[in-house]
Amino acid sequence: MKMFRPFILAIASLIVTAGSVGARSINVMSYQAMFDESDLVVIAKPVSTRDTPEKTILPGIGPDIHVVGMSTQFEVSVVIKGDKSPAQILLHHYRLANSDNELDDRTNVFMFQNGPELVSFDPAKKKASLLFLKKEADGRFAPINGQVDPGACAISPADAIDFVVIAKPASAKKQVDGDQTTLPDEVPTIYLTGYHTEFAVQGVLKGDKSAKQFVLHHYEQTGRGTYNPHRDPWSLNFKPDPDQSYILLLNNEAAGLFRPIPGSLSVMRTDGFPVMQLGAGRQGQPTNAEPDIR
Repeated sequence: MKMFRPFILAIASLIVTAGSVGARSINVMSYQAMFDESDLVVIAKPVSTRDTPEKTILPGIGPDIHVVGMSTQFEVSVVIKGDKSPAQILLHHYRLANSDNELDDRTNVFMFQNGPELVSFDPAKKKASLLFLKKEADGRFAPINGQVDPGACAISPADAIDFVVIAKPASAKKQVDGDQTTLPDEVPTIYLTGYHTEFAVQGVLKGDKSAKQFVLHHYEQTGRGTYNPHRDPWSLNFKPDPDQSYILLLNNEAAGLFRPIPGSLSVMRTDGFPVMQLGAGRQGQPTNAEPDIR
């Protein structure tokens, strides 16, 4: 999957504004918001992609950016939320109508600084994506955050996802001795402390189906509210609760030990936890959801 500029997910439903003067705002949704609002959440691989007769202008962005409609067929491997019956789905998305060298100078400058986060797919590479989707009237699916910036949050590479699991915290978090670090390139410095939280597995959507428990390696900000004026991305305080389950998207760290995808602290800063709450009034699947592996 290709994007015009790599963007990472935000900690909540935020408006992320680029630093340059006149930069446009981008609506970047949290994992939880995308999960709650999506009709379908899947991990899938593209099998074909084609142009459609549709020609239009992207809404809410200027100068005008002319685009061509596309339909990309995906083979579904993991259903995280939604209808489990379709083996394949069609994604409705867009590509630029003109190549970069055909754009006028004004549009070229805009595209470099503030261009849309469109996505494209190469079926030959067979790379999986994580897709948060809404169903359209014609049966196709569209990115949950709209067609202008699907690559900002709704559609992302799934290569780092080793373990997708429905689980409950089995014990309170425990601080890891000596596991202290800082976020790179942050002024003032943001200090982090590492924790381990043990989870009891209820269902495995991807990964070792025999797993009964695992340990999540995660971080919390030290001096919360002192170093970071924004919302703390580590605000989820996992603790045992009979009414609270989670779907977690994890990367393998060691035997029985996992970390939130994509595993980089610099990305995790704005990524927040790739975790969706279930139960306790949350929308989505029930807490006793069964695995659905194809």
